[in-house]
Amino acid sequence: MHGFGKTPGVTGAVAMAYASVTESVALRAARYEGSGLHREAFTLAAEAFGEELGRVRPAGRVAILRERRLAEAGETEFLKTRSGLLSVGDETGEGEPETDLAIEPVEGLSLLVKGQEGSLVALAASPAGTMQRMPDMYMSKIIVGPRAKDRIDLDAPVSENIAEIAEANGRKPSELTVAMLDRDRHENLIEEIRATGARIRILPEGDLTPAISVGLRGADLHAVIGIGGAPEGILAAAAIKCLGGGMQARMWPTQRSQVEELREYGFEDPEKKLMLGDLVRGDDVVFSATGLTGGGTLRGVRYFRGGGRTHTVVMSSSPRMIRFIDTIHALEPEAGARGFQI
Repeated sequence: MHGFGKTPGVTGAVAMAYASVTESVALRAARYEGSGLHREAFTLAAEAFGEELGRVRPAGRVAILRERRLAEAGETEFLKTRSGLLSVGDETGEGEPETDLAIEPVEGLSLLVKGQEGSLVALAASPAGTMQRMPDMYMSKIIVGPRAKDRIDLDAPVSENIAEIAEANGRKPSELTVAMLDRDRHENLIEEIRATGARIRILPEGDLTPAISVGLRGADLHAVIGIGGAPEGILAAAAIKCLGGGMQARMWPTQRSQVEELREYGFEDPEKKLMLGDLVRGDDVVFSATGLTGGGTLRGVRYFRGGGRTHTVVMSSSPRMIRFIDTIHALEPEAGARGFQI
């Protein structure tokens, strides 16, 4: 694929182009902080992604994009408010698609519209045909940083995984912190982790944000464990591949129809344990995320008169590169006429 992993300068230019995409989307989507408007925020972000990706080379095809979510009342809510927005299978840019794209218009949608910390926008890209396509359903995951990447086993009891992660990091289990979503399905898992002495960070929404933190040395998170969204799992896999960490996963269908759907996506064995290389194949991956409401690794969008400021992490796996970008954007002609305040 053109521009991925061959020439560092070209790869850096591609990565920075994707960083500009997530920054532009974040500047627009962050206006919905505290608005209470779930579908409107998602629609605007998806629309912005479509517009911005149309300007980026190489051309791509959308492989992963969550288009629905489980609403607070328990029913499935389709997030799009109109047709014609970016969808799975859509092609972006000009020419033959050279990349697979995984897009998260808003990670932590409820966090954004409630004005809570932890929401972001994210994008991952890899050569065409290398991202595992999958339906929008649940996935069981265990995600760790580089030191413990060869020590985890999704089939092992969680207590054994905690012991292995602790030993790999030169710590006691009581010195670890594990992140998971605040869901009823995790009640037994929470009790098992508590029994090891490890601390637990129980999150209201969003398991991509902690996955980024887990991969960074010196971060205060050491693992993400539990059942979350499969689309976010692919994005997490892309980020972890860039960060040198490890991940194992298994699809978690809740209905017979979902088992059949998995077979349509090529999963002959729906219970197969998926390794990091099964989720994103090869070594050429670019990942970019821009904070919306801050918290964790990234600060949120901050607006000033006529402009805004964003905080982005962009990374690639070949060559391995991680860059944090703090950018001031002049959105109106008069912005910064008297200088920018840092």
